[in-house]
Amino acid sequence: MSRSDWLDPGETELLDARALRDRAAIQDVVVAAGLLLDAGDFDTLRTLYTADAIFQMDPPPEGYPSVLTTPEQIMMGFSYQWNHARDEVGVMFRHVTSNLLITALGPTTAEVYSIVTVTGLYTDGQFGLRRLGNYVDRLRREGTRWRIAHRTVHMSAPPPLRPAQPATADPTRQAP
Repeated sequence: MSRSDWLDPGETELLDARALRDRAAIQDVVVAAGLLLDAGDFDTLRTLYTADAIFQMDPPPEGYPSVLTTPEQIMMGFSYQWNHARDEVGVMFRHVTSNLLITALGPTTAEVYSIVTVTGLYTDGQFGLRRLGNYVDRLRREGTRWRIAHRTVHMSAPPPLRPAQPATADPTRQAP
């Protein structure tokens, strides 16, 4: 998506019934990804990703690849982390995805910026913060469904909220 596709927060001009329906479906996909991961429901979670999906972590946890491609690799990585956390560490994760901002929305593509907080419930009853980060998602409409085509998890520092402005920016739009 180009810089001119940026949706200014609070702008109503582009919010027709279809856009509102799409926004609700997109938010459901982004939130459901964390809930399904926490539940270990990898079969359903897999349906939220496109066939050519890419999952990236910046930086990745130790021993975890920084990039996974294909839903099969992504699910294998998630399954490994989920089982390792439960069986080796004795913790069940809880992903809270919040502050979702759909920054760009087209007929077949969308970009979403959100915050993720991962807490852990340990087998000894302790509760603790595990990770804080940001998701930057690109979703694609396939038929009547939105799916994640690319997810980058930023664990070290928040990425820029707005995409970099290209050299050929629309001069009629106000700069951020």
